[in-house]
Amino acid sequence: MAEFLTTTGISHKLETIINGASDRLILVSPYLKINDRLRQLLRFRQ
Repeated sequence: MAEFLTTTGISHKLETIINGASDRLILVSPYLKINDRLRQLLRFRQ
């Protein structure tokens, strides 16, 4: 079933995905605007 998320919900889901990645993470979206918090998480994972 589809799940509709608010902006906050999307950020939460992305944070969960980033934190759960064990080896590699590839995000593909033409509409994704990454906020500062998520950007820091992605930099930390490198």
